[in-house]
Amino acid sequence: MNASPPGRVQPRLLLLALLLTGAYHGVLALTRAGLNADQASSLLFLASAYARAPLDPFDPRWYGGVPLTGHAPLVPQLMALLSGPLGLEGAYAAAQFLAALSVLFGMYRFTRLLGGDARGAGVAGLLTVLGTALTLSLSVFGELGAVLGAGLALNGAPALLAWVRRGRRRDLPGWLLPLLAAAAAHSAAPLLLLLSLALTPPLPRAARRRALLAALGVPLAVGALALPDRLWTGEVTRVTAPALRAGRSVWLTWALPLWSLAWAAPSLLRAARHFGARSRGTPAARWLAAPASVRAALLALPLLLGALLSLVAPVPWQTPPETLTVLGALLLTPFAAQTALRAWDAGWARGRASLALLASATLVILSGVSLNALPRTRALAGPALNLTPLLNFIEKDEHWRYRFLTVGFGRQLGTFSAQTRAATPSGLWHVPPDLPQPFAPPGAAAQLPERLPLPGQGDLQALLTHPERVFLKFVYARSDVLDPLLYLHGWHSIGTLENGVNVWEREDIPPVPARLDRPALPVPLGALWGTLPLLALLGALLAVALPPPPRAGEPALAPEALPPETLPPDVLPPEALRPQDVTRVPLGLAGAALALLLVQPLRPAWTAQRFVAAQSAQVSARGGLRGPYARLNDVRVRVQFAPQPAVTLREDWWTPLGPRRTTRTLPLRLGLRGWQVVAPPPAPAPAAQPTLSPQADVTFYRAPRRITTNVTAPADVLDRPALRVLPGRLTRDAQGTLWYLGEVLCADARPADLTVTVILRLNGERVAEENLGLFGQHLLRSGERSPLRVPLRLSPALDRAARRGALSAEVNARAVVSGRHLERPLVSRSRVRGGQVQVVARNASGRAVATPLALLTLYDARGVSWVHAAVGPELLPGASWTFTLPATPPPGARDTLAVPAPAPTDVGAAPARAAAPGAFPRPGGTYRVTFVTLPAPERP
Repeated sequence: MNASPPGRVQPRLLLLALLLTGAYHGVLALTRAGLNADQASSLLFLASAYARAPLDPFDPRWYGGVPLTGHAPLVPQLMALLSGPLGLEGAYAAAQFLAALSVLFGMYRFTRLLGGDARGAGVAGLLTVLGTALTLSLSVFGELGAVLGAGLALNGAPALLAWVRRGRRRDLPGWLLPLLAAAAAHSAAPLLLLLSLALTPPLPRAARRRALLAALGVPLAVGALALPDRLWTGEVTRVTAPALRAGRSVWLTWALPLWSLAWAAPSLLRAARHFGARSRGTPAARWLAAPASVRAALLALPLLLGALLSLVAPVPWQTPPETLTVLGALLLTPFAAQTALRAWDAGWARGRASLALLASATLVILSGVSLNALPRTRALAGPALNLTPLLNFIEKDEHWRYRFLTVGFGRQLGTFSAQTRAATPSGLWHVPPDLPQPFAPPGAAAQLPERLPLPGQGDLQALLTHPERVFLKFVYARSDVLDPLLYLHGWHSIGTLENGVNVWEREDIPPVPARLDRPALPVPLGALWGTLPLLALLGALLAVALPPPPRAGEPALAPEALPPETLPPDVLPPEALRPQDVTRVPLGLAGAALALLLVQPLRPAWTAQRFVAAQSAQVSARGGLRGPYARLNDVRVRVQFAPQPAVTLREDWWTPLGPRRTTRTLPLRLGLRGWQVVAPPPAPAPAAQPTLSPQADVTFYRAPRRITTNVTAPADVLDRPALRVLPGRLTRDAQGTLWYLGEVLCADARPADLTVTVILRLNGERVAEENLGLFGQHLLRSGERSPLRVPLRLSPALDRAARRGALSAEVNARAVVSGRHLERPLVSRSRVRGGQVQVVARNASGRAVATPLALLTLYDARGVSWVHAAVGPELLPGASWTFTLPATPPPGARDTLAVPAPAPTDVGAAPARAAAPGAFPRPGGTYRVTFVTLPAPERP
């Protein structure tokens, strides 16, 4: 790749690259294919936030209110600016196409800077546009900020080196504005400007000072954009990003982006060895002896090694490995272009290009283009959801005044949040990426967003137990995986929308206050944050497109006429570049990958894992926790060949009510397609027999809501039945956990949807507050009692103080009238034998029951002494469930404090009987069995 001869340069290959950019990336932008990328939904949410409040980088819709200053602002602000005429999705497509154009022009200018001619720079542009790194970044990863920032940095590199070399002030805007814009696009993009300083030849003292100032300017620009986030005042929810290794694989984030440049690796090794052996001086002299393209390619190695290291071990930086890989691929591209040109010229020197060269080029291009289909193979992303019915529901009856959770939405939560003003205590920034996995590992479901703890909120079970703390009223579920957890915590399904989303509601939740306490960013910083990135982008585009006019006697600084003294010409020896590398490396790697794929079925362990993954992806015909509510966490495979081939599978399953483990042994068979697992035929699911329920249907009276013209809170107009809290006690188990045990009675003629709160005080100061969760009934008929078993979690220091101080407990119970889920489909008979209560429960209704929860309440002379629980399988009409529970409290449990019943607040409430209805004798007291039943979903 020699320097171009003097005269006018015809950038024909650059024009071809522009046409391909429009035909390839332009079509992808028009078809909105990039919206399936991993980070697309987060960018849409950020863009909607900046469109709502351009100068206020705070949004209340995620995580209960979160600052936006921890995320690169340029691309979301650009999308917000374009969303007016184009809409959010159109603005995303425009930003995607602009990023592709910027990196194309940046690569062309950067290659010319390294001493290449227009032909070589055009080939580098073609390799960039059709390369797998750019395709993956835009269509799979959604790294619009990294691509746009890299393009701006590459465009500013010629002006930077010209300023370092000559010290002209008019060159300052040519690299300072792209530096600020690149830092605003992505914090790692300015690394390209920093690394380009290492390409300069020996400089005089004044030039070295300018190079040092430029090197210091890169971290200063990145730090200036991080300053508002550091100066944020007040209590701010800072969402910690997940580990870089979570959800990522080496083949996708490292190997595939480098696939289209793999042929340059052997030539780079030979070139580095050649110039290193030829130079006998210092390491600096050896470094300067190599051409600029070789040095740029060698500078890519630290980035690629850093990306690989972040995938295998904890690292101190937070830059994703796919970002480091694409930056390294851009530095490799000029050398790869020179290698491809040498192979092309060698082929045409013989009269025509070789068939192997054309096959290799076709293979690389087709494989790069086909990567756009990878987002369809994501393991956790479901099909696109029609959000219109859900958005209409939120706007109806002011449902946007309450917060919500989603189940099964995955990355579509960002797209959904961008179109509504309703808020959620969840988000996407704490969730690992959902990247394509053609062969999903068995533990892929471990990264489901609804399974991960929420920042500042705890796990999902704690959030469902205390929804009033975060004003959480609705759960929108497109999957029924969490139905048992929701129902047993007092949530009710109120219907299914037209798009198949099931809406769950919790009664008696206050709306979000009109004004929430939130930190305030100083107005000048907010104004700078909202305007400086876009102004820097505008200035960078003008500086690149309209370079300053040269002074008299000075050459113009343009991609076609760079100053020849900027860098030495890029000349490589013929022995370093071998044309056969361009054909042998891609074809060899493709053949090796194909052979590896064909050999995999000959590995029994691989076959067993694929069998388990495929089987777990199918919806089970049987119900219960090992049916549609289970997700495979992990599988361990042990293969044996004697006395006959078989595989032992140890499967760990996640369910909303706790983990489950199964072990099974299946025979293996070796056939023409490799090893196969011989699975037994599935047992036919028992058909539901149409039986008539012996229980009469009951319709409960619901009084109308009280109407008032006075200004009042929403909770004041709810129908509240009378409740009676019975005496209870504080008990500490053998593990040291403190529990409140008691009962509450519905002393009203109307059914009650119950909420019980237990407050623990130490020396009069509140130290714990917990709601009734799993161990109780949240829906009570008139006259029914619900057992109460509420854990009171204390820190170790408070727990030690509680053992010495004066404890007191306060129990608050409230309810609203509800007519939902008041059926009692299970009937039971029980007896006490050998210290165990043996229970046989039968479904006496005409509808299947999913995951029934049995509560065994033990009584002694002072009231409730313990509450045992058991979860059962799905029960079809007429089916039975037999289980046993201990007839005594757990060993080591001891009473700590007797809690008297609070004074009744409703004088008209019926008094409670001393003996609980339905209690049977046991040694040392009595017991009672109650059930909480969830109706099973209808399945074909």
